[in-house]
Amino acid sequence: MKISNSTSNYINQAYTQSKPLQSGTQAPKAEKAAADIPADSINLSSKTRDIQKISKAAEVSPVNRQELVARIKEQVESNQYTVDADQVAEKMAGVLMNEVI
Repeated sequence: MKISNSTSNYINQAYTQSKPLQSGTQAPKAEKAAADIPADSINLSSKTRDIQKISKAAEVSPVNRQELVARIKEQVESNQYTVDADQVAEKMAGVLMNEVI
């Protein structure tokens, strides 16, 4: 790589033109403008907020979760566990309606 004299002169000019601020002097306009810019912010959609709520709710498991699973497992093994087809259909229809809307 070859560095010519013109490049080093340009760099030297840039350094000599910038003068450090002395105490009691005002900040340059660019610094003032940067101070006026508001902080970053995020606006989430309602679906994203709903997903966050669901994720938080999923993290909190019921206290008796193991007992519930054990009880259902016993019912399934003894063929006593029944599923209400109407409730399943209503929930499926509700999910589909939410997707359509």
